[in-house]
Amino acid sequence: MNEGHTDQLFEGILESARSEAAEIISRAKRDADLTLATYHKKIAEAVEQEKRFAEMRLVQIKRLEESSARSMERKYEVARGQRLRIATLESVARKMSLLVGTEGYRQVLIGWIAEGVIGLDRLEAVVRCSFTETVDENMLREAEQLVFRFTGRHVTLQFGGATLTGQGVEVSSTDGKVAYNNQVATRLVRHERKLKELMEGQTCHKG
Repeated sequence: MNEGHTDQLFEGILESARSEAAEIISRAKRDADLTLATYHKKIAEAVEQEKRFAEMRLVQIKRLEESSARSMERKYEVARGQRLRIATLESVARKMSLLVGTEGYRQVLIGWIAEGVIGLDRLEAVVRCSFTETVDENMLREAEQLVFRFTGRHVTLQFGGATLTGQGVEVSSTDGKVAYNNQVATRLVRHERKLKELMEGQTCHKG
């Protein structure tokens, strides 16, 4: 092989090597660009996912704050309503105590005695009052007449003494086994639910 052929062969090898190197470089560049694009895409997806997660957390936190605020508001309203009911009941009790000894309160006691007798469902009963009040024979007879007017039953009442510590009356069977409590504190408890409903109704109406 002469020198010309040798140079030609050498040049062909170099050209092939250069072409192959260029192809390798081009392929490597494409792979690098693809890897970089994939990397950027993953970063963008991660950022977007983190953004959505942060937004979800913010929504959850906002809902939790709103729920806590509503819960605190409900607790406040319940506590406020309870304070108002207690204050109202105490006010009623004070006003009732101021009525002791008046003719109006005498009629109230007669009605409470009759109510207690009807609730007790006995033909004979014992009536007791508090030490601050007076129940006389005339009141017992009027209560008997009141029971007869409403039920048609003849009952016999006797006074058991001013032995109660709380204002009002108690009507019991002669053996003391059953009793109907018509003291002021007990009656207020009976009406507390109605008072609560009334106050809640007024609150809703106001709102």
